[in-house]
Amino acid sequence: MLLGALVVSLSAYAQQEGGVPRVSDPLRTNTRLVVVDVVVTDSQGRPVNDLKAEDFTLQEAGKPQKISGFSFQHTGGTSAAAHTVQLPPNVVSNAPQYKSNSLNVVLFDAVNGELTSQAYAKDQLAKFFSTATLDRPVAVFALESQLKLLHDFTTDGAALKAVIDKYSPPAKTNVTESFDSRRSVFTTKGDYHTDVRGIETTLTQLNILAKMLAGYPGRKNLIWLSESFPVSLFPDSVLQAAMSAADVGGQTADGTGSHTAPVRADPNTFDRMLQTGEATDFAGMIKKVADALMNAQIAVYPVDAAGVGRNERLASQQTMTDVASRTGGKAFLNTNNLTMSIGAGLDDGATYYTLSYYPDNKKWDGQFLPIEIKTSRPDVKLRHRIGYYAMDPEKLRKEDSDKVGENLSRMLEFDAPAATAVLFQAGVVPPSAATKNKLLVNFAIDPHSIAFERTSDGLEHARIVCTVWAYGRNKEKPEMSDADTTKADLKPDVYARVMKQYFPCSRTLELKPGLYTLKLGVLDRTTNLIGTTVTTVTVQ
Repeated sequence: MLLGALVVSLSAYAQQEGGVPRVSDPLRTNTRLVVVDVVVTDSQGRPVNDLKAEDFTLQEAGKPQKISGFSFQHTGGTSAAAHTVQLPPNVVSNAPQYKSNSLNVVLFDAVNGELTSQAYAKDQLAKFFSTATLDRPVAVFALESQLKLLHDFTTDGAALKAVIDKYSPPAKTNVTESFDSRRSVFTTKGDYHTDVRGIETTLTQLNILAKMLAGYPGRKNLIWLSESFPVSLFPDSVLQAAMSAADVGGQTADGTGSHTAPVRADPNTFDRMLQTGEATDFAGMIKKVADALMNAQIAVYPVDAAGVGRNERLASQQTMTDVASRTGGKAFLNTNNLTMSIGAGLDDGATYYTLSYYPDNKKWDGQFLPIEIKTSRPDVKLRHRIGYYAMDPEKLRKEDSDKVGENLSRMLEFDAPAATAVLFQAGVVPPSAATKNKLLVNFAIDPHSIAFERTSDGLEHARIVCTVWAYGRNKEKPEMSDADTTKADLKPDVYARVMKQYFPCSRTLELKPGLYTLKLGVLDRTTNLIGTTVTTVTVQ
């Protein structure tokens, strides 16, 4: 069987620095590891790279916390190393291709903004990739009604430019002009508007993106090319409470920090909707999305796609600044040189410190808990996320369970990127006379990315869903699909062997002759974490 011939390198990768950590005791809810990335710069804006753990102090909601983990992350002048494993023929893996201290994600926003701004942003993005030398992996997504992967992580600037040149944002309603006919950035009026649908789309796709990126280790810099953000992830009530602890302007020479007034979201959009009841249901969703971004170590770098124009857009720009400063990123506004802004955003998060701690607070009441970090070093500025929502893990797990089928389906769509929260290899055996024209897919799942639960019977339990979607000429809908749940009730000796090898499952499909794109997925029903990858097969 091909399953027995799989190169089981996933467990070794997971245990290396930068690999997916082993899941242990996943249902413990009385504690939570909080990870905070801190960018430290001197008065000239240069990275400070010689601080130690004892140089930092950390408080949560005004109470000192013990720093349990500390590391310094930097490129060291070397390029990101591609993680390559020699796999047998017809075997694929969803293990991350690159090992890097930080990943960069460009999000081209085709939902929020005018077609004119999108055209200009597209030109500038293509221009950037035509000359950029990338030393860290970059992936490019498009924010449409669904999240669309344009190119997975790569350091090949030419390949990224090619997909940008080829990409065309979807037509907007009530707009008769073509995309290429509206390339002037200097406009006074356009088709941009924010409505409930745009807000819901943005939040939903951001949540999906955060879940996808959470499987990758380290910091992710999200370069968001957009004319406007429809909503602040941190409402005014949260910001007022957080400002007493979070340092937006950076730490001053005396170590006290300088504070600015909280930035308001656009009062003509989301706040109005809250008052009229149009967006009442978004409050919980905003908390969930903000928490997902923070848990995935995502710092947002908004780049204003409108450039310099005659429109007054102070409210939307304030929202961009708000989202950036409170996730540890930067906002780039009021410039037509978007290529410089994109490059600065990609470079900014390459050098940083990672601090982690187990908070003394054990209440999961959904309240926002501000984080304050200081250093004894004078004349430096610190940028980091300002806190997190104390969301109940059990409640979140229940909500995810209610939508797990929808989430898995979205990640198995043709244009969806690979998910790496659950690692696996898969061997594809094409149909033959011996298999009665059935396609066989054997999965070898990294057991360290599965949550096993030990119960009173002394067994280790897990529930794993393995699924295959086969796309033919129609890329919108799979021609065939197959999924099933595999239950594991392992004795200690069997569990020990599995943890040294892999967890197996298999699926079969009966396909007509032709060329197919296979989307392969694994879902852990205990944690609702997902892994996906893609391959092709020809059926004779």
